[in-house]
Amino acid sequence: MVKENVLVAGIWILLATAIIASYRVIFGPSLGDRVVGLNTITTKVVGAIAILSVLWREWYLLDLAIVLLMVNSVGGLIMAKYMERRGKR
Repeated sequence: MVKENVLVAGIWILLATAIIASYRVIFGPSLGDRVVGLNTITTKVVGAIAILSVLWREWYLLDLAIVLLMVNSVGGLIMAKYMERRGKR
């Protein structure tokens, strides 16, 4: 019972900090700040999905979390490459 309450509190904390990080995505002064903010939000959502997977004992959600992290990493690399090319012009 206590363990479940701690896990649920962890999910709420992750989601609250993701909402706070959305400020950086919306009002970020540069494209780099927005990309970092979006990566932060995605990482926090993946953490929440992993906690839900343990809480609900639905292990396929871990697969979903891994795929989401891989897409997040590739997207970050693509955006970094785009920003590098954009800066040289």
